Amino acid sequence: MPPPRTGQRCLRLSSTNTAPYCRKAKDRRIKKDRQHRKASGSPTVSLSDDLLTSIFAGLSDAAAAVRCAATCRRWGRVVATSASIISPSLPPLGRFLPDLAVGLFHREIDLPAAASSLPCFVPMASAARFLLASQQRLLSVVGLGDDGGFLNHSRPVASRNGRLVLELRREGHAAGGLRLAVCNPMMRNSIVVVPPLISSAGTIQDYGCALLTGQDLRPPRCNSFFRLLLVYNHNRGPGNSTVLQCYSSDTGCWGREAECCVEIPSTKICDIGQAVVRRGVAFWALDLGVLGARLDQIDQHGAVMDMHLVPYDTPHWWPEKRLLGISPDNRLFFMYTGVVRCKKEKIMMANFSYFEFEEEDNIRTGTKGICRDEKHLRMPQMKMSHGNTAIKLRWFGEKSGLVLFTMGRPSGHRGTFVLNLHDEVVNKLAHDGDSWKNLLGYEMDMAAYLASSSVDGRSLLEKPPMPRVWRFAQCRTTGTRYITYR
Repeated sequence: MPPPRTGQRCLRLSSTNTAPYCRKAKDRRIKKDRQHRKASGSPTVSLSDDLLTSIFAGLSDAAAAVRCAATCRRWGRVVATSASIISPSLPPLGRFLPDLAVGLFHREIDLPAAASSLPCFVPMASAARFLLASQQRLLSVVGLGDDGGFLNHSRPVASRNGRLVLELRREGHAAGGLRLAVCNPMMRNSIVVVPPLISSAGTIQDYGCALLTGQDLRPPRCNSFFRLLLVYNHNRGPGNSTVLQCYSSDTGCWGREAECCVEIPSTKICDIGQAVVRRGVAFWALDLGVLGARLDQIDQHGAVMDMHLVPYDTPHWWPEKRLLGISPDNRLFFMYTGVVRCKKEKIMMANFSYFEFEEEDNIRTGTKGICRDEKHLRMPQMKMSHGNTAIKLRWFGEKSGLVLFTMGRPSGHRGTFVLNLHDEVVNKLAHDGDSWKNLLGYEMDMAAYLASSSVDGRSLLEKPPMPRVWRFAQCRTTGTRYITYR
């Protein structure tokens, strides 16, 4: 009797020991696990989306919410769809987050109206995820022209906490008063048109604007809430008079005019620009001090009740070289630029002075505070040819910590630059900008930041898929060249 052919049998078994065998083993293991869970009486519990939302709303900070969004696709979807519920419950950042800055808006000059009817948008590096992920998730501000020309010839006025204030300048509306619109460029169909402001003194040409959102209040209010505060001049009797006027979205109307505690000349009101907001108070930088007006508390007629001028230690007469900001620990600081000589070279330097208040919620105690230089930031990469830098400080991002400034031809560095206070680096954003008007940066709010944490089901912390690169390869046996990609 011949012996059994065990070798061939083993060879046959080894040849079939491939993927089908692994799949069968995996199926048996899954079936065994299910039977074990059924026998133990502890079935798998799947948390609902509402329960996950309540858990994410109790996290320590926004970074933890982003890490949760990167855990799996379902958590990323929950964080993205419930961002408006999660973001108000999170504590303040406590640090600058440069990724909140998306880009800047500006108006061209010396161009026909048809060539640039809408405000121009220049994206930053942090906006690449919106431009590369999906065309459907592109910044909707690019599509603002789909409104039938409603925003044609408008100009940006203020930008804070994900909101953008535009002044409507359509033909035929000049006699109807000052018309403003507030929108969220990260969301479509979010434009709120403010009723026209008709002043007894006539048309309002130059003014400063402050924007208060629901995130500035304690406790925070709904995302649709906002207040606008305008400071402007008009003629009353023999001279000019500076007044403040407030609009609140909850009432839907403008309040009464309030006489300002300081008179701003008409030649200076055009350079007052946008205000920064700290603890519900709007601050503007003037020549002799900082004008503060409490915006979170107004009287029954909608007028501003509390305002005060916090003086400088020394006057600052050049509005293009000064800028106000808010530090991560919620301190008001004053920034001004200059040129310093370092090793036989002239470089640009930024100086920061901090204001101190004896009572945090009382702006009148700022007169007794101390304004001192605490920080000097040198930028050795910005070598100046001479002392005339032609620099203009344009905008400060309160949450991102980015400073936008432009420089002219005399400096040797013409263009638009971004100073990152978190990393203390300077990057060039555009080769032009010294002639741009109404230049304002834009940073999204925390709700939009969390909503963008999962794009097309993929978290921003995940590595993007490698692009397909065509390349030539050669077969080692035949020597044939063929095309492949990865």
